[in-house]
Amino acid sequence: MIEFQAQDVSYSEDLEFREYFQVLFQEKDEPGVKYVLLQRQFEIPDGGVCYFECDEIERSGSHVIRKAKLSRDRFEIDVPGEDGGKWVVAFELEDRRYVALKEVLSIILGKPSRLEIKG
Repeated sequence: MIEFQAQDVSYSEDLEFREYFQVLFQEKDEPGVKYVLLQRQFEIPDGGVCYFECDEIERSGSHVIRKAKLSRDRFEIDVPGEDGGKWVVAFELEDRRYVALKEVLSIILGKPSRLEIKG
């Protein structure tokens, strides 16, 4: 299991066409730090595949994520495969940004949601 405290949490989406979404958790906003990035595109049907990337590039790749949990101050994700693993990211966000984070993560991880939300 890999754990870290994210000082920077960002999310983006293609607001006009709603074809591309991304969430980034990183220790600091600088190169060479621990991070978790999730991306998903909706331009081409892909069967629910998300792109997962982290600071250990050999663990990065495209996967169908089956298990993730989000609470008010923590995100957990299990990445399948030989090089997968579990990441636990602690963070702090104001309420408005947390609501937006929940929405974007729910879209990225798919419907029915593979994201368990607590809080």
